[in-house]
Amino acid sequence: MKLFYRWWQKYGRQVIWGLISLILTWFIYRHQGFLFNELLYRLSPSWLSSPSFDRQALYEQKTIQELSNKIETLESENQKLKQIVNYQEKYSANLIPARVIGRSPDAWWQIITIDVGSNDGVKRNQAVMSVGGLVGKISEVTNNTSRVLLVSDYNSRVGAFLPRTGYQGFIKGQSTSIGLMEFYEKVSNVKVGDVVTTSNLSSIFPPDIPIGNIVAIDPNKSPAPEAEIEFTAPVDFLDWVLVDLSSKSVFEN
Repeated sequence: MKLFYRWWQKYGRQVIWGLISLILTWFIYRHQGFLFNELLYRLSPSWLSSPSFDRQALYEQKTIQELSNKIETLESENQKLKQIVNYQEKYSANLIPARVIGRSPDAWWQIITIDVGSNDGVKRNQAVMSVGGLVGKISEVTNNTSRVLLVSDYNSRVGAFLPRTGYQGFIKGQSTSIGLMEFYEKVSNVKVGDVVTTSNLSSIFPPDIPIGNIVAIDPNKSPAPEAEIEFTAPVDFLDWVLVDLSSKSVFEN
């Protein structure tokens, strides 16, 4: 008993503190340090605390930004529609508006799909325009949709005319915003900047529809001179177009 008493006097304090440490360690582990973290949070200065966020304010800010983006989109859409309507009133009452609903990246310069079809009076080979001028012609028609062969397609051929000189030729696409005009005869009075329109000899397209402007000339090209034409319609980016229901539905060679 004396030995135990001496041992306790020598090591008892260490044993007690050891037991307390074990109990605290178990308690912290058991409660995943919740009380310890809470204690640190209470004791730490305010500048170390995480900032508190007003979730309602953040939600309102996000909502306002989304509404602002929608308003900008609607304003842009409204502006484009106004341009289409003005173009429609300027050229023909037989033009019906159509929205571009399909365009493949692999055929970006070749084909677009629009949301009007035979139920709207659309037929193959009718002319398609946009603000700025000619876009192409109807190549396929279903009840509610149509496909448009663009003037920029390699297979596209459009009879063309220079109003300033009266020269005739045809424009073929190059899968870019630049078309190539081949004249039917030797020409001498052709200038950069000359306006090119559809020909009055065309069997599909109505005459005098703007096509583009001459940006380069090769007068020595054989058998006839050639000119590069920059399309005035935004063929590279189309949202809305106009289909001419009065244009002839026959093939053009």
